[in-house]
Amino acid sequence: MQAVPHRLRSCAFGRALVTLLAGLARVARVAPGRRGPAGRARLALALAAGIAFAAGPAGAAAATFDLCVRGTGVGVNRVARLTLEVSGSAVAAADAPRLGALLANQRLWSSEAEEVFGAPFDAELCGEAVAPVLRLAVTLDATQVRQLLDGPVRAAAAAAQPTQPAQPTRSMRGDAAAAGTPARGGPPADGLVRDARGNVQYQIVRVHYATNRKDGGVFAVPDERFGGERGSLSFGVAQVTIPKTHRVGALEAPSLLRLEFRPDPTRHVVLTTVEALTHDAWRAEIAKRATALGNAGILVFIHGYNVAFADAARRAGQLSYDLGFAGPTVLFSWPSRGGLTDYTVDEQSAEWSIPDMRDVLASLATVAPGTPVYVIAHSMGNRVLTRGFKSLLDQDPRKLAAFRQIVLAAPDIDADVFRREIGPAILGKGPRVTLYASSNDKALVASRKVHGGYKRLGESGDGIVVMSGLDTVDASNVSTEFLGHSYFGDNTTVMSDLMYVIQKSLPPQERTRFALEPVRAAIGQYWRFKNN
Repeated sequence: MQAVPHRLRSCAFGRALVTLLAGLARVARVAPGRRGPAGRARLALALAAGIAFAAGPAGAAAATFDLCVRGTGVGVNRVARLTLEVSGSAVAAADAPRLGALLANQRLWSSEAEEVFGAPFDAELCGEAVAPVLRLAVTLDATQVRQLLDGPVRAAAAAAQPTQPAQPTRSMRGDAAAAGTPARGGPPADGLVRDARGNVQYQIVRVHYATNRKDGGVFAVPDERFGGERGSLSFGVAQVTIPKTHRVGALEAPSLLRLEFRPDPTRHVVLTTVEALTHDAWRAEIAKRATALGNAGILVFIHGYNVAFADAARRAGQLSYDLGFAGPTVLFSWPSRGGLTDYTVDEQSAEWSIPDMRDVLASLATVAPGTPVYVIAHSMGNRVLTRGFKSLLDQDPRKLAAFRQIVLAAPDIDADVFRREIGPAILGKGPRVTLYASSNDKALVASRKVHGGYKRLGESGDGIVVMSGLDTVDASNVSTEFLGHSYFGDNTTVMSDLMYVIQKSLPPQERTRFALEPVRAAIGQYWRFKNN
């Protein structure tokens, strides 16, 4: 027994081996003449004792895995750093990420996710700044492990198609209690193993920006880093906080009525940091986030007239969060002056930005081959997008394959110009194009007056634009804010419909069981939100 190294004797397997060898030695000391059935029985007992000790009382010593896990579905995007401790059976390192994701969905996320993904921990993907830290300790035998890995993500009843519109769900958890170990083979009494680190107060959304606004320099505060003047195209990442108390569609901000004098990330949607990146570093980070943990997609947002960079970044972060979008979010911010009286100046800057929009779209089309790109543009930003997209098609139509969905939200574009020039150039070329229009959009009524009475693409009612290859949706029935212009981002009904457009790529006829109904008119069929 002295031949067994001390290092080996100090581990569980080594102690079992020592026990086994000791049993064999005792059997070996039996006189040759007395070896027979009794000796063989002692040998069998010694072997059994050693093997049982090696396996441990539950079949295997506990193993701990440090993981990134994600659960996704329509309106669901849950991300966490998970410390998974498994006892009772051996779990292969290659199986641990998926097992952890399945258990997190089952025991921590109420089986909300339709798909789950896991990977070894990566701080950039699920570091403490952007995801809660969870701990889960389970005891499972080998059969239970295999059943989990081979079975469905969630119960059949939970996975059934919903009959009501999906609503965005929170990716933050407020669970705060000591982590516990469930009874062997089952969950604890309340079904959860809670995070011992305390409640999450807010979540950080990373927004990858591309902007041709003039850069105010690294010493400028985040809200003032980029103003309304024109500059060269630059890239970077902004961090936007979403408070735990966030309401879907809201852009919570300080209010003097509530005696709030400065932004508070625990209560408001706040732009906290702006960090410049080289174009190559920007592409590399987007590619990593677009392909890891099942994040097969990139969301692009282009803002409209009278929007400052900080507000555009906040809206991009809010859209990403409320839509439950699992991939990276990209903001293209053109140099809007951010003032009500600067409409014509913004029009000129929007036109000036078209070549930069084309170049950003071209870059995103190749950043992660095979990864779909989804684009949402609002108001005057639709001029930048549609012209930039048309220019991209003229330059290199092969890049078209990357784009899956284009959403034109309340577009401030001359309707006749779209019918005659822009629509024929971009419709039916690959990506599905959805138009949200409304007869209650006071901002577009004002724009029509400025432009000599010519109807805007984002207006519904008489003359609503219906074209082949365009999914036109009349949003006049949804409630809006005073101007009725930002319904795409602040109305829960429209947000719910957007989830099916972006996450499931469902055509409108497959969304009628939720919020839409068909309208058959002489100009063709379009869709509208039901009047609830």
